[in-house]
Amino acid sequence: MTDLPDLRLLDLDDPLLRDAIEMSHRFGRDPEYTRGGGGNSSVKAGGIVYIKPSGVSLAAIEAEDLVPLATAPLLELLLKGGADADEARIAGAPDPVMRAAAKVRLAEARGRRPSVELMFHSLLPETFVLHTHAIVPNAVTCNEEGEALMLDLFGDEALWVPYTDPGLPLARTINQLREAHVARTGGPAPRITFMGDHGIIVSADTIAEIAELNEHVMETVKGALERAGVSAGSGRAAARIAADPARATALVSTIAPTLRGLISNAGEPLKLVTYDPAPAAADYLESEAGRAAVLGGAMTPDQIVYSGSFPLLYDPPADVTPEEVPGQLAEALAANVEAHGTKPIVTVVPGLGIFAAGGSWKEIDTARDVYLDCLRVYEGADALGHVRALTDEERGFIEHWEVEAYRKNAAAFDRAPGRFAGSVAFVTGAAQGFGLGIAQGLAREGGTVILADMQAELAAQQAAAIEAQHGAGRAWSVGVDVTVEDSVKAAVAAAVQRFGGIDLFVSNAGVLRAGGVTEQPVADFDFVTAVNYRGYFLGVRAVAPVMAAQHAARPDYLGDIVEINSKSGLVGSKRNFAYAGSKFGGVGLTQSFALELVEEGIKVNAVCPGNFYEGPLWSDPENGLFVQYLREGKIPGASTIEEVRAAYEAKVPMGRGCTPDDVVEAILYLVAQQYETGQALPVTGGQVMLS
Repeated sequence: MTDLPDLRLLDLDDPLLRDAIEMSHRFGRDPEYTRGGGGNSSVKAGGIVYIKPSGVSLAAIEAEDLVPLATAPLLELLLKGGADADEARIAGAPDPVMRAAAKVRLAEARGRRPSVELMFHSLLPETFVLHTHAIVPNAVTCNEEGEALMLDLFGDEALWVPYTDPGLPLARTINQLREAHVARTGGPAPRITFMGDHGIIVSADTIAEIAELNEHVMETVKGALERAGVSAGSGRAAARIAADPARATALVSTIAPTLRGLISNAGEPLKLVTYDPAPAAADYLESEAGRAAVLGGAMTPDQIVYSGSFPLLYDPPADVTPEEVPGQLAEALAANVEAHGTKPIVTVVPGLGIFAAGGSWKEIDTARDVYLDCLRVYEGADALGHVRALTDEERGFIEHWEVEAYRKNAAAFDRAPGRFAGSVAFVTGAAQGFGLGIAQGLAREGGTVILADMQAELAAQQAAAIEAQHGAGRAWSVGVDVTVEDSVKAAVAAAVQRFGGIDLFVSNAGVLRAGGVTEQPVADFDFVTAVNYRGYFLGVRAVAPVMAAQHAARPDYLGDIVEINSKSGLVGSKRNFAYAGSKFGGVGLTQSFALELVEEGIKVNAVCPGNFYEGPLWSDPENGLFVQYLREGKIPGASTIEEVRAAYEAKVPMGRGCTPDDVVEAILYLVAQQYETGQALPVTGGQVMLS
């Protein structure tokens, strides 16, 4: 390889780089063109190609992310003979393109690797190059009749490249076919390239031309699909089972947590699983062609990387009951693993929808979206011709290629560290106070948190704030009235549909109405009892089957239920009998639930905090406990809220009230313990001690 020439880098605010970023964002943020980290873009100037790095999406890329490479040495490697390309086919071997890129890089790596498709980006003479995995055109690229279809639709204005292993082999094939096109037609090589089982490339000297070319390709293929009876991107009626909401909910509530247990490795947190009814593909999935496409394997590298080569097809009998599902699902999964050697990422259930699994929300969200896109491609390809799946050899190369392993690992970097990493918590009463603090603390420790509260709008705002701090998908909210069974069941079912299950249920929702036994209205007593006592029962009633399904699928797994009780559940509380009685009852429920649910792999414990003086329960200026206790005369001689507070702080040996962080530490302790259940753990600063 020649020595590097003396080249001058563009400034980061150069118009060419700004245009490259604008182009990348426009098509990277349009799911019709790309998902996840798929696709790549570049701009060339002064003998340098500035290309998107692996692991950075088109949607998020900025000018400083682009990797500058000298093009002349790359073209020298591309055009020379030799067996360099064969080196890339050796499992685990360093890719020759990556070795070459390292030698011609013109800026510090900063942990970035250029796209392995840098060779054809360097080859194409136009200033801008954009490679996408557009859904609609892939009905042509992923087709046994793809070349004939492309010629019929585009003639010589597009180039057909049969599927070729990515990297140097693909770039060399593109170069040979471009040269053959020029020799045959006497004109320039096309600026549109269809790559079999991969995607499309468009190249031009302005980003306006890039947009025009993409629109031309998109509209032309859409027209062909519509003539074949497929309306690209349109939704249809819900799937057969999903059309019966109650039955669909019951099946999803069994399938999702069972999958979490079955596909997760012993000793690790359970995977997240998300459900989608896939209405746009419902008819296709229930057809013979749809089932054949699902079983036929992956069509594109993106599908392999993000959704897996072979999904699990679980096709339950029409009259299947939720009780029969776990056994059938385990058998189907075992057969899938035996046939393909790895656990699936996606599970397809005709008539119900799809389930996608992964270690983080980003992974499952991308896997779900990529596979839904693939279903559209499958259906479109079948309408225009016949789906072409990758061969065993082609698929195996992608599965073991070091470059794709790097891309997949880069996509998984958002998995959060922490003592609760990878686990899902459902916290009631989480819009404010202890509940919000608990949700925030569990998110800090790597967990995914569901904020369940009657104040649905406030809970949604708080969940959005947690997401903004910790990442998309790390928090979610659902409205719930813990005193109403149907509301609780619906909230838990919604959480299972989104995340696949629940690892920790925190029954935190609670209310307090102070007053003397002869004075307190019966309505106040009933209200406190309904929220604090009945609400705990209904929550456990709803989540226990979910946790039991997870444990049944993976017996080493234990779920956790933690009631946020109170020191008033350990000792009586003057003129606060309704609250104390509900909390004493909560300890009784905790011990009783623990004895029963241990058989289902569920630990049940309670945390009994001291007073959280900064929270709304105590400090609300209109109805907080300081106000109530002052009004009720609970502290003799106190005439101000400050005096009431001082009296309560003086009762604590550690001289302060309890905080949400104190409670989070207690919860994490109970979750970590594998030999504790039925306990009521005081967190009172020494105010209440067990004997």
